[in-house]
Amino acid sequence: AVIRRNYENTAKKGRITQAQVEERMSLISGTLTYDDFSDVDLVIEAVFESMELKRKIFGQLDDACKPGAILASNTSTLSIDDIAAATKRPQDVIGLHFFSPANVMKLLEVVRGENTRDDVLATAMKLSKKIGKVAAVSGVCPGFIGNRMLSKRQEQANQLILEGANYWDVDDVLLEFGFPMGPFQMGDLAGIDIGWH
Repeated sequence: AVIRRNYENTAKKGRITQAQVEERMSLISGTLTYDDFSDVDLVIEAVFESMELKRKIFGQLDDACKPGAILASNTSTLSIDDIAAATKRPQDVIGLHFFSPANVMKLLEVVRGENTRDDVLATAMKLSKKIGKVAAVSGVCPGFIGNRMLSKRQEQANQLILEGANYWDVDDVLLEFGFPMGPFQMGDLAGIDIGWH
């Protein structure tokens, strides 16, 4: 329902037709079992930022998916190498961090793990271009690229609050500076609990 609503809103803005909405919706199907992933070429995991949960899922994907299938994580900060270690195929594991909201934002961080094969990276870059994203390759490091930069901005915004500024004033200054949203508005959108975690 959320995906349909997003497509419908895009159609209302004239960016796609109603026929394209229906065509795209017809390509989506749901499942409740990992067995349905046995013949896929790529899986993108997108659960919340819990290493324990991601490692559990990647272990199950490793068992369910065919050899050579790419296993990708949408993690925004966690180590791809630690996630890949839950599999017998770390060479097929990569990070594909879609910025939120993924249906709007163009940036896609492609996170190459220590063991990620060259052809897996090349496939991720080709996929990025095909779906209209701007890919930036990162190694495994704290926050990758985007969140590493944003964390410093957030630290200073938090310090301003501790010194007596109003959060809406901090956001307004950054809006006037040209950012699409302030750090506290962004935290509300992404989820303050996720940022804290």
